[in-house]
Amino acid sequence: MLSNKLQINKKIVIDILLITLLNLFFGFLFSSIDILKLVQDYAINYPSSRLHIIIPLTITLLMSGFFFVLRRWHDSTNLNKLANQRVTNDGLTKLYNRRTMESKIQEEWWRFVRYKQPFCLMLLDIDDFRAINDNFGHRDADRLIVEIADKLVKNVRQTDFCSRWSGTEFLILCPVSEVSAMHLVAERVRTDIYGLLKDGVELSVSIGISEADLDKSLEELIKNVEFAIYKAKKIGGNTVVAY
Repeated sequence: MLSNKLQINKKIVIDILLITLLNLFFGFLFSSIDILKLVQDYAINYPSSRLHIIIPLTITLLMSGFFFVLRRWHDSTNLNKLANQRVTNDGLTKLYNRRTMESKIQEEWWRFVRYKQPFCLMLLDIDDFRAINDNFGHRDADRLIVEIADKLVKNVRQTDFCSRWSGTEFLILCPVSEVSAMHLVAERVRTDIYGLLKDGVELSVSIGISEADLDKSLEELIKNVEFAIYKAKKIGGNTVVAY
């Protein structure tokens, strides 16, 4: 599939180059020869040639061809963007998917090791999502997941990276940050999401935070933020725990 896209893009680039070269050629030709006078003299001497019809028709065809090539290039560009989004983003929430987030966390860890700038991971999980599914059905439950993703993006910093980590979990990478500051952000997220749905069903989230430590590995960092979520769930959910 990727190979086909590359071939299509290559053909489009070639088409644009050819049209550009043709325009340059005819532009040079017209500038060096009084082509309009030659055409006018020819049309007067040979009225049966019907150049007054052929020339506008030719120009129209050239313009149509140029527009067609531009349209193909535009459509191909949009197709590539969509394909790339499907590879890197979650289909439901449009946040980064797990694979993309794992790559970004690894990159941030390398920067941390080199420059010693701390960063945090924030893991969010929807509390008692089974009850939401049972009361609202899968379609409305998916809609709530999307709404939570939107609220998450709205409340975190612009420099943070949000992903859908699993079915009901969201992982946020917070570069150049410490637990104390991220705890305030997490509380803002939790408060914005919390609410009562129909039939008294509660919509709440548990959030765990952990800060990178040079004395520990990246794997330990991820385990710590997962353990923070476990502790938040154990004390009843709808809370933020740093570990």
